Amino acid sequence: MAAKLLKIHVAEHIRIPASDVSPQVMRKIQDQLVFTNPEYEQRHLRGEWIGGIPAQINCIRKMGSTYVLPRGFLDQLLDLCRKFQQPYKIIDNRRVLEPVSMEFHGQLKEYQLQAAEEILERDAATLLGGYKSGKTVIALYVIARRKQPTLVLIPRMDLLEGWLTKIVNFLQIPLEEVGLFVQGLHKLGERITVAHTAEMMKVWKKVKEKVGFVVLDECQRSPAKVLTQLIPNFDSRYLLGLCNATQRYDQLSRFIYLHMGDVVYSINEQDAREGRGIIRAHVVARPTEFDYPYRGRDDYAAMLQALMTDQERTRMIADDVAAELQEADGPLVVVSGGPVHNAMLQAELSRRGVRVHIPDCRWEEAPEDDLNNEGEPGEGTCHCLDDFPEGPVAVLMSAEDLLRCYRHLRTDVLFLAVPLFFKKAVTHAIRGVLMSASSHGGNGTGALCNGRRVKIYDYVDHKIGLFENYFRMRSYNYGVHPHVLLNNN
Repeated sequence: MAAKLLKIHVAEHIRIPASDVSPQVMRKIQDQLVFTNPEYEQRHLRGEWIGGIPAQINCIRKMGSTYVLPRGFLDQLLDLCRKFQQPYKIIDNRRVLEPVSMEFHGQLKEYQLQAAEEILERDAATLLGGYKSGKTVIALYVIARRKQPTLVLIPRMDLLEGWLTKIVNFLQIPLEEVGLFVQGLHKLGERITVAHTAEMMKVWKKVKEKVGFVVLDECQRSPAKVLTQLIPNFDSRYLLGLCNATQRYDQLSRFIYLHMGDVVYSINEQDAREGRGIIRAHVVARPTEFDYPYRGRDDYAAMLQALMTDQERTRMIADDVAAELQEADGPLVVVSGGPVHNAMLQAELSRRGVRVHIPDCRWEEAPEDDLNNEGEPGEGTCHCLDDFPEGPVAVLMSAEDLLRCYRHLRTDVLFLAVPLFFKKAVTHAIRGVLMSASSHGGNGTGALCNGRRVKIYDYVDHKIGLFENYFRMRSYNYGVHPHVLLNNN
């Protein structure tokens, strides 16, 4: 006899008809949703008074002829249906609102992008990662992609400032447009709202119909009633839990996954730490006044062109290069945006009497029969040093040329004349140039070259949110907080 079709109604809860679920599936549901109460077990083991503490926690409710299950259990329920050949049909009553305008102004590291893509494949998900592993930025990327009015719930007030700062920086939503439910202040934002869980417990009825995405930060520290009593009031299609640890103080970690969704990605600690402080140099952070009406990625090319031809910004860079060359006995490298930028910089530097060299970074592949000591093809030859002048000279080269030729260069001062995002290869190339310089100077630490400190001039276009975020990522590689860098120069 064929099993009945199980109609799975999904809204703020999962509802399934008791008469239609097969006995095998129901037993497995009970195995996962009925479990020993950790508090009862601990008191029992210690021989303490148990009182009215129940021996079991039951996450299944029976309402008439219907079973009510926590919504985060949906993926597991579907897996059970497939495993035991229970035919099913999902009746989706979750709330999806009209899209709102949001764009992510930044760039994710490789592991952050992997995490975000895993989250975006699920409607309800939990992200696990340690302190300062980038969970908030990943969440903001997902929020921007989903474009639903979003409610961010925080269990502690000390999380508020961090969220507001990152919302302004990465989503470019003005602070006055961010909704707030904290300490008696009740203001709903059209695109995003941050709320303390205690405050939202009082007013959720006024908010639930205006929210299409709920994010709960620090799930492991949220009171159990937030997961069991607050979250189930929202029927928004999307849920995301951010979690620092796998264990809660009350041993009820499974509440997180049952109400927010399964863990879809765990951030590797090594990935999160990779690159931190890898570039050892004295960083001179130079804020510029460059501005542009940047609204989104479609404006990027035009904005970059405007940046490269901005006269005030170009003069600032030329002044710094000229000043450093007065003390230099060798080349200084300026990472530019290419031919147009080179022409602007060369004109300004020439007015200051600075010698300029733009190398021909042609790359010649090694012949197939040219093998190295390990029997592998050779690396090829870069011609950037052909006809390279001696003595103090400003070398202008694009980031692409730097990637190809960094092994052949050395300098004790590097100027980042364009707002680079430090991908792994770029970081490695910059570190390689500076390390080569310090090793040539006999120090080998990446800190000194011929008695001078290795320097990076970093031009911070702080009026453009995207470029300011690029600087924040670069400062991570420098191992210094961005505010410290800006305040020290």
